[in-house]
Amino acid sequence: MRRLTEGAERAKDLLKRENSPLPAECEQVIVSDLEKTLSAYFTLEGKIKFQLVRKDEYTITIVAKALQVKPFGIVKG
Repeated sequence: MRRLTEGAERAKDLLKRENSPLPAECEQVIVSDLEKTLSAYFTLEGKIKFQLVRKDEYTITIVAKALQVKPFGIVKG
């Protein structure tokens, strides 16, 4: 019986973590990666706004403002 109770507690903890908001450290890493990637193509103005909402699935919203597109070579298709 004790094993069943321990398993139920672990499952409950896992579900709580799964439904919890994204930790601030993870969000900072994601925003940093987005800024690095977008900065390769655009001259960004200000900070990137990032939002992650979980319902049945995840909805990711990213808002970035750019002053210009950076010049880069022509890509042949």
